[in-house]
Amino acid sequence: MPSIVIRKATDADVEILAATGKRLFTAAYGNISGADDLAAHVDDYFSVAAVARELQREDVQYHLAMDGDDIVGFLKIRRSPVPKDVPFSNGIEVQQLYVSPNQQRRGIGRLLTDCAVSITRAQSADGLWLSVWQEADWAVKFYRAYGYRTVGTAVFRLGKSRFTDFLMCLPVDDVNRG
Repeated sequence: MPSIVIRKATDADVEILAATGKRLFTAAYGNISGADDLAAHVDDYFSVAAVARELQREDVQYHLAMDGDDIVGFLKIRRSPVPKDVPFSNGIEVQQLYVSPNQQRRGIGRLLTDCAVSITRAQSADGLWLSVWQEADWAVKFYRAYGYRTVGTAVFRLGKSRFTDFLMCLPVDDVNRG
């Protein structure tokens, strides 16, 4: 079995990244909202045009987890204002981190998070922060096991539905440089 390679996404990846984003978001959260709300959300965030726009932003990076020629997960990070509950002011947001359902428990999420930590250190940022749906037990457990801690809550809107997310942070000084 080929090993997983993490690489930065390029403009050539836009179509496959958009399709992968739609597929993985739907797999993770497709059963929590109405079909219209889900369709609108994936169109807003995972259309080819939306992904292409995001790839052009200087404050956004996508990184792909590749198993041979297949994308089995991806990470989207961005520089954005840090919420007041996060205990540092110079952070990077993990806006999206998804792993294909049939590839979970292979360490891919950890590799993508390691990538985010490396970038955070390289950019002299203090840490990572994210919001994650409180009822996504699999994701909350993963982030806590990596070292993230809950510092507050945030509202996530998916169409007409509102969900409460945990606001979590990871100061990079807390991560073993191993």
